[in-house]
Amino acid sequence: MEPNTAYNIVHASNRREKETQDTAYNNDEISQDERYSSQDNGYSVVENNGRETFASKINTAYAISGETNITESNSTSNVLSNTKKKRKGCAKKWFAIFAVVAFVLSLLVAVAALVYTNIELKNQEDQSMREQINNQSSTIESFNLGTINNPASSCSDISQDRPSGEYWMAPHTSSRARVYCDMNRTSCSCNTARGWMRVANLDMTDLNQNCPAELRLVTRTTPPLRTCGRMEGRAVCTSTIFPTYGVEYSNVCGRIIAYQSSTPDAFTPYFNNRALSIDDVYVDGVSLTHGQSPRQHIWTFANAIDEIQSDAEVCPCTQPDLPYTGVVPPFIGQDYFCETGSRQAFRHNTFYTDDPLWDGQGCGGTSTCCEFNNPPWFCKQLPQPTTDNIELRLCSDQDIDDEETPIEIIEMYIR
Repeated sequence: MEPNTAYNIVHASNRREKETQDTAYNNDEISQDERYSSQDNGYSVVENNGRETFASKINTAYAISGETNITESNSTSNVLSNTKKKRKGCAKKWFAIFAVVAFVLSLLVAVAALVYTNIELKNQEDQSMREQINNQSSTIESFNLGTINNPASSCSDISQDRPSGEYWMAPHTSSRARVYCDMNRTSCSCNTARGWMRVANLDMTDLNQNCPAELRLVTRTTPPLRTCGRMEGRAVCTSTIFPTYGVEYSNVCGRIIAYQSSTPDAFTPYFNNRALSIDDVYVDGVSLTHGQSPRQHIWTFANAIDEIQSDAEVCPCTQPDLPYTGVVPPFIGQDYFCETGSRQAFRHNTFYTDDPLWDGQGCGGTSTCCEFNNPPWFCKQLPQPTTDNIELRLCSDQDIDDEETPIEIIEMYIR
């Protein structure tokens, strides 16, 4: 081996060894530094850990103290806040409940109002229907009223749309009567209402009619005349009754047409004997009454002797420019007609056929008898309603040969 090569090998070996030592030394240094570093790190870690622990404890203490104070403060604040919140919450809840209750109540009220309205409408409809049915029933019943199976209590109960004619009445008893109802009696001025019941209809101009049984037939041939007078020889009142069949009435309307025979002298019977009552022969003529003991006056028809006398034998209306020397019975008041058929000086045994009595015509001179109470129709409103039959009495205080008042027409109505 050459010296250089060996040298190089030794030198290289030495160099590697040195490098190895340096490396080892460096490694030792590194290890020592690492140890120192590790120790320092340990110290640092311990120190840091101590500081951190201390700081952590301090911070924890502060935190606990602060949190405690904050917690206490916050706790009080939170209590108040929570109380307010609870109150607000309760108020909101109660308001909500009240609102719901109010809504429910308003809804119930609305529903109740609707139901009530519907019920009212239903009731009104039912009432209207009932009224219509009742009106229809009433109309039907009124239309059928007056039949034998459905008699009326009076003519005024029958519908005014019904015509005049015969209807059945049964006002207070089971017995029925067929009467004539005049639905438009315009001549009865004291009561213009419709529905008058006719109680008398005697017309001796009708050959088919006859005098009532209590009166006698009086005829004349020139001119032809049929009348009804008192019975032979009676110097009193002859009475006949016109039934009202129990129908209640307060108005009487009618007319009587008669004639003068011989010398009747109006209210002279009462003038001669003022103790006479309505039950006595107080007039020469006709007396209409109702009831008994005493009779109740309806109307009087007086037959006077003539229009030229100036004493009690004439009518009070014959010479209104002269004082009347007679006396009108106080129990008849002003409810009478008075007229004469002779007009001029009377004659015995004469039948005056030219001028009927109480027809409102034929009055002469200064007489106002054709205007007094507007004959021929009288109309009397009674003081109180009654169901009495009506009595007609044909009266004279002398025999029929001396004075008489034969009747041709009797027509009377009640309402």
